[in-house]
Amino acid sequence: MKKLLIAAAGALLLTTLSATPVHAQQGPSTYPDGDSLAALVKMKYVYTLEEALSKARQTGKPIFFNCFADWARPCHGMNGQVFSDQKFCDWMDKNFVCLFADVTQPDNRHLAQRYDIQTFAHYLVLDADGQVVHRIVGGAKLPDFQQQVALALNPKTSLRGSREAYEKGNHSKKTLLNYLTALNMAAQDSLFNSIAPAYTSQLQPKDYARPENWLFARKDVKQADNPIFQYIIANRAAFDKNIGAEQVNDLIARIYGNDIYAYAGGDKPFDENALLNIYMAMQKAQLPQDNYCYALYNIVKLHGKHLYPQTIEALQQLNDGQMYYMLDVTLKFPDATPAEQQQLLAYYDKRQAQFAAVGSSLARAYRDMADKIRHPVSEAAPEGGIAFVTASFDELLAKAKAENKLLFIDGYTTWCGPCKMLAKQTFPQKEVGTYMNARFVSAQIDMERGEGPELAKRIGISAYPTMLILRPDGTLVNKLVGFFAPQPFLAKVKEAIGE
Repeated sequence: MKKLLIAAAGALLLTTLSATPVHAQQGPSTYPDGDSLAALVKMKYVYTLEEALSKARQTGKPIFFNCFADWARPCHGMNGQVFSDQKFCDWMDKNFVCLFADVTQPDNRHLAQRYDIQTFAHYLVLDADGQVVHRIVGGAKLPDFQQQVALALNPKTSLRGSREAYEKGNHSKKTLLNYLTALNMAAQDSLFNSIAPAYTSQLQPKDYARPENWLFARKDVKQADNPIFQYIIANRAAFDKNIGAEQVNDLIARIYGNDIYAYAGGDKPFDENALLNIYMAMQKAQLPQDNYCYALYNIVKLHGKHLYPQTIEALQQLNDGQMYYMLDVTLKFPDATPAEQQQLLAYYDKRQAQFAAVGSSLARAYRDMADKIRHPVSEAAPEGGIAFVTASFDELLAKAKAENKLLFIDGYTTWCGPCKMLAKQTFPQKEVGTYMNARFVSAQIDMERGEGPELAKRIGISAYPTMLILRPDGTLVNKLVGFFAPQPFLAKVKEAIGE
C-alpha cells in the first residue's frame, strides 16, 4: 500500500504537442482525456533522436527527452500540469533541444532498450553524443520539476557530473548530497542505499528539517518507532516551516496508514485497542482530520467488528480510486449474510460501472469480484493460477535449469498494497497460470526478509511490486514493476520474453 499511496498522492498526468501545434501522438490517445491534455502542451518538440542530436550540435544545448507512454497516466498528467505552462516551456526552449517519443510504440522501442526506460513518467537529459547526463523518473509539479531539470545544467549537480566527482574520490558532504539527490531522482535505489549511510551518518536529527535532507527522512523512516520520526513529531513546527506541512503530513500518513492497513490485510489480527492507539498517535502528530488515514481507520474498525453494512457504506464515501480499490481487494467478508452479500454485490457493480465509464482496466477487476459472489467457487475447485514454488534461490535456479524454463520471481513486501492486489487478483487466474506454468518456475520472495534484501540489492529493485524474469544462470532477462490486471500482465510478460 505504501508505494501505491505515495503514487496516488503524487500522481500527475502527461502527453505532448509542439508549439506549431502538431500532435506528438499519432492517432487518438488510448487513455481517457489524453488528447485533450495533449492539446494544452506548449513545448517545442522534435520527434526523432537523429534530429535532436543534430540540433544539439548546432546550438550547443543538451537534449531534454520526454520518454512518453500513452498508457501511463502520469505521462498525460504532466501534459496538463507542467508542459502546458508557457513560462516553463519558454525556459525549456531556451536551455534545451526538446525531444518527444512514445517509447512504447514499435518504432521507438529500441530507444527504451537503449536508455533502460522501464517505468513512466520518465525523462532524460542527453548530450550531443546521445549520452545520458541526467535522469528523472516520475512526474512533479512546478516549480519542483523545473528545479529537477535545472540540475542537469550544472556538472556538479547532474547525475553524470556528480557520479564522476564521487568516483574520482571526492566524498565531501556536498558532493555526496549532490550525487544522492541525483540518484534518488533517477530511481537508482540500490546505489542510493549503498552510498546514503556515508552522508546520513553525518546528520543530527535536527538536520532533517533542512529541505535538502528531507528525502533521507522519507526514505529512512519506515516505522513509527524510528527516532527520526519521533523527532519530527516532537518538532513539527520547525519541520512545517522548513519542509512544508503538506510533505510532513504525507510522511506521517504513510507511517500510520501502513500500520492501520496491516489490520485490513490480515497481517495483524483485529485489535480495537491497538487501532485506537494509532488513532491517538495520529492526533498527537497533528495529522489533519480530513487526512485519508482517518477514513481508513474507520473502515478497518467497522470491518474488524464485522459491521459489514456500515463498512460498505463507508467505502462508498471514498473518492480516491486507488485507495478504495486496494481496500476492496483486501477486505474479506467470509461470514457475510445473504443480505450483506447482495449489498456488497451492488457496491462492486457500482464501482465497475464507474470505472468502465472512463475506460479503466479496474472495471474488469470489479466485474471479477462481483462474479465471485454471483458464482462462488468451492474450496475443492481451485482456480489454477500460478504454481509458486517454495525453495532457496539457488534451488529455484537449479529447478529452472532442469526443466529448461525461465525463473519468475514475484518480489513483494508485506506492506505493499499492489503486491497483495497481484496475489489476489492476477496470479490466481487460470489463464495466467496456464501460460506461466508452462514457461516458468515461479516463486514469491519477500524482499525485506531472508534472501530478499541481497537479491533486491543485486538486481537494483527500486519499487514494489517488482517481478523478475531470470535465466537459469541468474542473469536478468527483464523486470516488471507495479500492478497489472490479468490480461495486461500476460501482455507484459509476453513482451518481456519476446513472444
